[in-house]
Amino acid sequence: MTTPWDRFWAKIDVGVSGLACWEWTAYVGPGGYGRFKLDGRMTAAHRLAYELLVGPIPKGLHLDHLCRNRVCVNPDHLEPVTPAVNSQRIESHPNRLKTH
Repeated sequence: MTTPWDRFWAKIDVGVSGLACWEWTAYVGPGGYGRFKLDGRMTAAHRLAYELLVGPIPKGLHLDHLCRNRVCVNPDHLEPVTPAVNSQRIESHPNRLKTH
């Protein structure tokens, strides 16, 4: 029988080197972020990966995708920041208006 963690890690493509984006290959929600069902609840895949490999996300902070790839779950590409900083970074990114 597979564990929830086996199911979780099976849904990630870490690529050849493991240094680039770790792309979530399963369900992606309407906001473009990977989603994973754990204990009957849907959770953000990038948040779960960060908490498993780095530790708890400080209360009140969001994870900013430094790579700007919403399906990336590589914790090296995620930084806890305030909602204000996260919004500023999104607004200042040159690709913010692209849809594809």
